[in-house]
Amino acid sequence: MEKVKILCVADGGVTRQLMEQMYELRQYNAEVTIVEDAAMYAMGPITDRMLLLEQEGVDAAPVCPQLLENCADKDIIVVHVASINKQIIAAAKKLKVAAVLRGGYENADVAALTAKHIKLINAPWRSANAVADFTVGMMIAENKNIARSHKLIFEGKWCKNYVNQSYIHDMRTCSVGIIGFGYIGQRVTARLAGFGCRILVYDPFIDAGKFAGQKVEFVSLEQLLAQADFVSVHLRLSEKTQHFIDRKELKQMKKTAYLINTARSGLVNTAALVEALQNRSIGGAAVDVYDVEPLPGDHPYLSLDNITLTSHLAGTSCDTMRTSVEIGVEDLKRYLQGQAMLNVRN
Repeated sequence: MEKVKILCVADGGVTRQLMEQMYELRQYNAEVTIVEDAAMYAMGPITDRMLLLEQEGVDAAPVCPQLLENCADKDIIVVHVASINKQIIAAAKKLKVAAVLRGGYENADVAALTAKHIKLINAPWRSANAVADFTVGMMIAENKNIARSHKLIFEGKWCKNYVNQSYIHDMRTCSVGIIGFGYIGQRVTARLAGFGCRILVYDPFIDAGKFAGQKVEFVSLEQLLAQADFVSVHLRLSEKTQHFIDRKELKQMKKTAYLINTARSGLVNTAALVEALQNRSIGGAAVDVYDVEPLPGDHPYLSLDNITLTSHLAGTSCDTMRTSVEIGVEDLKRYLQGQAMLNVRN
């Protein structure tokens, strides 16, 4: 029986050492080859590439030479950030499955894969735990002024009175609004349960009945914005969700509420958020993602005293990359055994 040929493209995130877990597939009559994407040698270039793909699409990124040179006879291609674009798809004559070991799959040309009946899978919850941990941390940091106090101490200042002094609350007294109740939103909710928060959820794309018995309240977007002390966004960015939080939504929030964005910058209208923070029409914000990265030195965020900023760190964890490979391996095991894969995207 002819072996199934698998090509894996390692990089500075999903390293060769981590990608070697794919060798487990050999027991299912697979031949596994690993090459390295020399351009994506570290997390800096990888983060830049991810932002480029999110903002401009798969055709904006260059072809990985190592992938192109080795893909012609492969049945399965496994990548992290290397692009599976039209050029790769045309060259990979035998391709049946494309696996992207990321939460998103912007580096794959979904339409071109679908047209050739090539299955696309990804690792949708690979960073869910890391982002959920970080999101709760951002809530607490903004509410309790942790980052601001840290910065001021380094500047030789001992501050005991902050702009939100009149609305610093214990988490147990707060209502938290979760917009998007997928892998990350559900994990944020689980972490907040220990604080005793009231949890409000808005997600028009899920069956609320599946969560009966859980201590969450499914409400309209208007109800969530009006009642939540924290509004945390966990949607996937698309044409429909671009600027999902805009001036209208910010005006519906409490004047003491905090907006948390650890998802995608495009989900929030940055100009509208700046205005809301400058005018004190909301209480504050905590932001990890930006329209331009690194954040420009003249960005209006940097003149505000009611925002906590971090440098796109939410998904950073030693466990994220390992988890992404584990998810990919398990789905490919299913494929090689003739079973349905769980994370098919087309």
